[in-house]
Amino acid sequence: MKQYTFWFECTDNGGGHQGFTVKAENKQEAIKKGMAFAKKHASGDICGDWTCRLIQEGAL
Repeated sequence: MKQYTFWFECTDNGGGHQGFTVKAENKQEAIKKGMAFAKKHASGDICGDWTCRLIQEGAL
């Protein structure tokens, strides 16, 4: 299956802001991977403020 690149951005309840790319086959998988990575590197819990967007081919 084709892997797409998604931009994942979130804020944790410690005030830390994270933004990174995630490779996944679909948006649902990208959200799952993004949340797991974000929780691992957060200085607290991830609050409800997060986004996950598909990056268009050639945009980087």
